Amino acid sequence: MLRFLSSLFTNQVDQSGLLDEALLEKAIERAVAGTDRRIYALGDYRTRLREPVKLAVNHVIALVNALPPPIEISPLAFGGNNGSRVFFVSTEHLREVLGKFNNVRDFLADLATSPPEEIFGLLTMLREERNVFGMELDGDSLRRDVMQVAVNFSGHRFIGPSGNEVDTRRELMKRAFDFLIEKALERLTGERGKRRDLGRQRHLLRQKLDVMQSGQWGLAMLNDSEGPGPDLAALEAEIETIEAELGQSQTDSLGLEESLALVTDTLTHATDWLAARKISLRLDYRGIKLPDSSTIPEIELPELYSSTGERRTVVLGRFARTDIPEPPDFCKAAKRYL
Repeated sequence: MLRFLSSLFTNQVDQSGLLDEALLEKAIERAVAGTDRRIYALGDYRTRLREPVKLAVNHVIALVNALPPPIEISPLAFGGNNGSRVFFVSTEHLREVLGKFNNVRDFLADLATSPPEEIFGLLTMLREERNVFGMELDGDSLRRDVMQVAVNFSGHRFIGPSGNEVDTRRELMKRAFDFLIEKALERLTGERGKRRDLGRQRHLLRQKLDVMQSGQWGLAMLNDSEGPGPDLAALEAEIETIEAELGQSQTDSLGLEESLALVTDTLTHATDWLAARKISLRLDYRGIKLPDSSTIPEIELPELYSSTGERRTVVLGRFARTDIPEPPDFCKAAKRYL
């Protein structure tokens, strides 16, 4: 995917509360550049994309602004009441995860100014729930082999690192809009692939029909002359169905109008492709789900999801620059080993 314009979402609304015109224009251009550049050939593409892009931009702005304030993700805060403990097995695991965020090191390396004391970003994780057998205290008795639900977080990523919350939220808006563009491109690619498959199938069926109609069907000599002949009507009906699905087109390519319609539909229904919901968890120190009667407080976490089945638990986070472990020195490790 192309790099998004760095100035996008810098100014979101004007004094009247309306979306900034420059933002809309850049977002429209991004929508075309990121999907099908042939759409530029349509003279009115800006007009036709304006409202869908406006809906999508408003959606991603609201989505990111609704994220709760950043929590501290650090060994010092581990075990506190901010909920970060459930994301990591231990402080060692937390340090290990922080050490794998190469994009944070890249962000610091690319800075032209002095590095910030704190790093802000979006921590995203895969949440898995599975049934396990464990122990449970029932009064004074310890029960064994009790069915419990264990919650585990893995695949930690840190998105949009910056030196402050404002810049991180702005970066997340860009990425959310880009995600919608990627979904539109996926739909375009899928439709083109489908048409290519249908085109090949139509070609083969036409060949088969021609052969059968000419009486040169290869195994005709083995057929009972009094038996049923080739079902030409069924073959013709199948070809007509394929042609109807192809839109009576003589080519398997996607037309400009169809490409624009797919992009427009994706952006208009942005909530179908990217949305957020809250999940509530009440967990003990082992990550085991507890009943509502437990005295352990419940935590609420945002989860981003798509109609395609993708989902990730997310939380805005921050940690001190000094919390980032030094990358391993393999040369020193090899010398020690030798």
